[in-house]
Amino acid sequence: MRKLSYMSFIIAPLCALLLIGCNSDSNIEKSSDLSASFSVERNKTDKVYTLNIEGDGHWEVFAGEIPDSIDTNTVIIEGNGTKEVNLTQFPSNKRIYFQYILENSIKIIASERLLPMQGAYNVRDIGGYKTVDGKTVKWGKVFRSGDLNQLTNTDIAYLENIGIRTVVDFRDSIEKLAAPDSSLSTVINRLEYPIETGSIVVLAQTAEENKQVLIDANKVFVTDFQDEYKKFFEALMNENNLPLLFHCSAGKDRAGFAAAMFLSALGVDKETIIQDYLLSGIYVEEKYASYVSLAPHLAPVFTVYREYIEAAFDTIDKEYGGIDSYLSNELGVDLELMRAIYTK
Repeated sequence: MRKLSYMSFIIAPLCALLLIGCNSDSNIEKSSDLSASFSVERNKTDKVYTLNIEGDGHWEVFAGEIPDSIDTNTVIIEGNGTKEVNLTQFPSNKRIYFQYILENSIKIIASERLLPMQGAYNVRDIGGYKTVDGKTVKWGKVFRSGDLNQLTNTDIAYLENIGIRTVVDFRDSIEKLAAPDSSLSTVINRLEYPIETGSIVVLAQTAEENKQVLIDANKVFVTDFQDEYKKFFEALMNENNLPLLFHCSAGKDRAGFAAAMFLSALGVDKETIIQDYLLSGIYVEEKYASYVSLAPHLAPVFTVYREYIEAAFDTIDKEYGGIDSYLSNELGVDLELMRAIYTK
């Protein structure tokens, strides 16, 4: 059965129902030396960068528009020990990558994980995470997002400067008609792998019931939508599609499962993946606050809990013999190729 009677995609029907009745430090990059860490944030209003720096000793920070070619001849800031630095000299429509070097030995590259979008929520880079074999997921290759129908001109310029070439859309036809993506001049591939929600939305009467609905939905992602996620990985395994952005409406359920599978394929540990998944709860809170205030029992629908994605992992373990087996045998993922493309 492929119809989903759960609540991740209920904005239109919920609006009708209601009318009748009436920033995070998760992108911290830590070296194997736990005395050093480096994180980057960017304010979506004034586009000011904030660097959060920790290190026992002298450090320097360098900057560039491409993570693999940062200019290490020009120091933009240097110092000793823990420091928070605000930087205002960079153009608002360009993304900057920073390299932190401590005592000429420890090196960390990072940029803002949450992109400073004014017209979209939950748009983030899923690079920068460590893998279990000591490598790092490359920044600037793959992005996840909620819907993109209200991007500002500055938002569009920012994404075009990143060079987004491919957009993968998991929304169904009704969602796309209601909120068509804004156009990016750099996009050459628009790939639609709709995960249909069905024509009937079941509104549960209690918060606990709605939480169970999302738990069950994540099990269904695993078992009933393998074709869609297989195509998603086919797109990822073609380097000509990069940088690639994938999204659904909130960027937390269909896209959340996709992100979890992507990071799993690269060898990121499960707890790190879960923590990335949980960021959606922070990043979509403002978007759905008004719905939650009007219908508190629907709050679990508009956020995420670790039980949601854990249900997917548990299903994979019980029914498919573990994540690597599921990815390889059910989704056709070449794990060696994926790691060659996306880790270093």
